[in-house]
Amino acid sequence: MDETRNGMNKLHFLAGLLFLSGCANSSVEQSKTPWEALKQETRQCLSDVKNDRELQSIANKVTLGSTYDRDVYFELSGIKDMPTAEEKIAIRKWVAELEPCYKLKAESYTYEPASIAKWSAATDREQQSLLSEFSRGNLSYGQLAVKRLEIDTKYRGEITRAVSADYKRPENMPQEKDSVMPKTQSDSSSCGWEGAQWVCRSL
Repeated sequence: MDETRNGMNKLHFLAGLLFLSGCANSSVEQSKTPWEALKQETRQCLSDVKNDRELQSIANKVTLGSTYDRDVYFELSGIKDMPTAEEKIAIRKWVAELEPCYKLKAESYTYEPASIAKWSAATDREQQSLLSEFSRGNLSYGQLAVKRLEIDTKYRGEITRAVSADYKRPENMPQEKDSVMPKTQSDSSSCGWEGAQWVCRSL
């Protein structure tokens, strides 16, 4: 009887731990800000696009997940091939799948400083316009890579300056002497205020 009772007690204890673990995970999920949730959805959306098997015919000729990487763009810029008829089908599917990802990004910008959000939105608009042109067969893979890099480079500078200016506003200045200005990341990332803290997350 004692062994049985001890066994039952252990089961109850383990069940209690699992319940508490579930509660802890639930509280973590609930603590996400709308900005964090939208960024996570955007990353997942882009990841799904990148892993779509129907897009593998163009996977080595474009950056499917729209990841900013100068080295990759430079490498792709050397591809002089125009899309084949089969690849054009994949390209149109790719562009269509990216649309909801861009919409999620646009929603997240409402939680960021206006001076920063406007340049991020401008980047997205130009990239989408470029992809639309590419889907019509007007550009080679190399030309697409060059133009995407040009757009990213142009607006990255504006975004960096906007981040710096916003951070230097009196109400955003750090209170502690050893505080440092937040760094802007060189990869595809988005930044926003979480309370009094500036946070950058990669897409």
